[in-house]
Amino acid sequence: MELPELTDGSVLLRPLQQVHAAAHLAGEDEAMARWLNGGRSTAASVARYIHDSLRQWRTGGPRRTFGVFHVGTGALVGSAEAHLDLPILASWQANLSFGVFPTWRGCGIADRSIVMLCTYLRSQTEIREAVLRISPDNHASLRVAKRCGFHPIGSSEEPEGPMLRFVLSC
Repeated sequence: MELPELTDGSVLLRPLQQVHAAAHLAGEDEAMARWLNGGRSTAASVARYIHDSLRQWRTGGPRRTFGVFHVGTGALVGSAEAHLDLPILASWQANLSFGVFPTWRGCGIADRSIVMLCTYLRSQTEIREAVLRISPDNHASLRVAKRCGFHPIGSSEEPEGPMLRFVLSC
């Protein structure tokens, strides 16, 4: 499978490579560790994550993980992911997740990443709905869901705790 690059002229999404591991680890803060990673990452866990993400791309696995890069500087500014096969979702739905490094928050990067992920899903997969599962305490991600036009569809109790669910047609 050819590795995609998606851009809107300001933000570039492309699969993470091992050369990005140190920047990925350095960008993680407590919020990302809490909401995305289930705890603080290590150099070894980031290397495994990138290795597994690339394996998913090569084998056509269900996870599509992208590094998020600032076009003007080339800096890694976060990550975004679409999971195409979660048992808790319908076959036409993908779970999206995203994280933006602290110094880049408030610049619309998460919103831009979601738009590009939805465009990718619509053109490259059978996915027709993007789903966000967000803790009620994750106020920043709740604001992203609202800005991007996601609609609330309920809540669920998950291993990570209570989650609010939102959906957007791709």
